Amino acid sequence: MLSFLGTRNLQRIPENFQNFMEFILEFLQDIAKNQIGEKEYRPWVPYIATLFLFILGCNWAGALIPWKLIHLPEGELAAPTNDINTTVALALLTSLAYFYAGLSKKGLGYFARYIQPTPVLLPINILEDFTKPLSLSFRLFGNVLADELVVSVFVLLIPVLIPLPVMILGLFASSIQALIFSTLSAAYIGEAMEGHEE
Repeated sequence: MLSFLGTRNLQRIPENFQNFMEFILEFLQDIAKNQIGEKEYRPWVPYIATLFLFILGCNWAGALIPWKLIHLPEGELAAPTNDINTTVALALLTSLAYFYAGLSKKGLGYFARYIQPTPVLLPINILEDFTKPLSLSFRLFGNVLADELVVSVFVLLIPVLIPLPVMILGLFASSIQALIFSTLSAAYIGEAMEGHEE
């Protein structure tokens, strides 16, 4: 909806909302361009941008409202990224994306990287493919969960005004987490594609 509102009346010299939307697009393109490279970043912009915007929206949903204070008979309300299942799913998508990037660029020769520079590193290189999604998912999950718990505790102890600075800090931390996740995803994709210009 925001994209539609920002682009429904395009101007050659952007003003106001169109200017803001173009800034957001350039920011998201820069994440992909800086990590993947000038030549091959364009096809990956939609994926990296979607990751960033989805995680940012989920994180902010948890940072702005202390959902944990609303009691339900079953389960709890929280940011979607406060659930390990969501963060693992996002990390596995990134794993599939970088395998796809490497295989589409070099074919089955992509797997030769597991025995480079020496075949002795095969177990470590395989283990690395398991640790990447683990670190991505647990970093995001842990930070979002910690932020929500801190805000909930502050709201329970001192409900008026004191939690506001912590909530503002939570918004900042949530934004940083979205940036880190999308930047690392782009870096993994770039790493899978680099050095394959033969």
